[in-house]
Amino acid sequence: MALVSDTSPSSAGAGSNGGRSHFAAGAKLSGDLTVPGLMELSGHIDGKITADSIVIEANGSAIGELLADSVAIKGRFDGSILGQDVILHSSAKVSGEIFYQTLTIENGAEVNSSCFRQNSSETEKAGSAS
Repeated sequence: MALVSDTSPSSAGAGSNGGRSHFAAGAKLSGDLTVPGLMELSGHIDGKITADSIVIEANGSAIGELLADSVAIKGRFDGSILGQDVILHSSAKVSGEIFYQTLTIENGAEVNSSCFRQNSSETEKAGSAS
């Protein structure tokens, strides 16, 4: 499997639980994935990803659902995003639905999504109901 985790003390800033996982370029997964801390995605995942923070790298892609406090997309995503802080970088190609507290869309990002601003209590309820 191409999932590498780092729970060393030096990765403590990576997420609230201190973990950092990387899904390598060329790797593919169909199914749900839950990881502590930061999830860096350079491969492709079809399914639901749950983490403290999710970064889809420029060469990464996912179809399904993202649930995290912080979501940054540089690659491709199609589906539903539920995050407090969502950043769509200039290289992002995103379609679907975005539920957020703060949303940043950089110039050049391709976004074909419905966006819904949530207050903190709505985001917490939606995340715990999944």
